[in-house]
Amino acid sequence: MPIASESLDPNPWLIALVLCLIGASSHLLPHPAGISTVGAIGMLAAAYLPKHLLPLPVLVSVATVDAINGTYHITAMALVYAAHLLSAAGVAPILRRVRVLHVGGAAIISAVIFYLISNVSPLAMGFYPNTVAGWLACYVAGIPFLLRGIAANLIFGAVAFGSIRGLWFIYQRWVLLPND
Repeated sequence: MPIASESLDPNPWLIALVLCLIGASSHLLPHPAGISTVGAIGMLAAAYLPKHLLPLPVLVSVATVDAINGTYHITAMALVYAAHLLSAAGVAPILRRVRVLHVGGAAIISAVIFYLISNVSPLAMGFYPNTVAGWLACYVAGIPFLLRGIAANLIFGAVAFGSIRGLWFIYQRWVLLPND
């Protein structure tokens, strides 16, 4: 009898659906520029989903907000979407084992990847000259957003991974107790 494919296992799809719902709804809440839950959703997807499902929660989170609030310049959108996807994929090797230091490192690395890619957008759109000085000015101007992204990933990542750990602890301790 053939073994069922991993892609037919409903658990990863259920996890992806839950992450999509949490990601889209949390990203719809008002938040300052650069403080978003998408990085944490990407980290959760990287830690708990197979590679083929990793993009789904990230794309749904960002696309839901864009569908409701409206779109912007296609170049900027493409770079932002690519930055979110690559920042989630970039931390997948780190989050193979979910540990406090891994989550903290992934939060920082994810924000840096997003910063490096998304900051190409103002350059590509002509807001800065395509010179070394223009590139430096663009990336220096983006440092506050990088710092906000790191803070958001650390805070929301800690809440998300901590909640999962807490729920798992409760499940193991109280749900599986034998009946006396």
